[in-house]
Amino acid sequence: MSPERARVFVAEDNERWQSMIQDLLEDEGHSVILSAGNLEEAMAAVERLNELGVQVATLDGNLNEHDTSGYDGQSVLNAIRAKAPKVKTVGLSILSVPGVDVDLGKDNCVDLGKVVKEL
Repeated sequence: MSPERARVFVAEDNERWQSMIQDLLEDEGHSVILSAGNLEEAMAAVERLNELGVQVATLDGNLNEHDTSGYDGQSVLNAIRAKAPKVKTVGLSILSVPGVDVDLGKDNCVDLGKVVKEL
């Protein structure tokens, strides 16, 4: 279970969504420690998750507006599982992010802060 005030990594390519996700998390007492706006940044961030004490990662399935394959989210998830297996994951994408601990989706993102507390 995540602590009441989780340290969170956000992988989201859309700045508006990234800001909204951060606001939703902070409203519930969580802290966004690290964020990434594309696949390259997200993969580099995964290398730092343990060092920064990140407990939860929110993952968009597509970190490139021109690609809707879901490959990006799966790549980041696989890297997290390999390099920081204790980090809980939440899928926040229009499409499903298979394999995450909770696949919330963007339609239900208003519940993000509460979901993170329940992980």
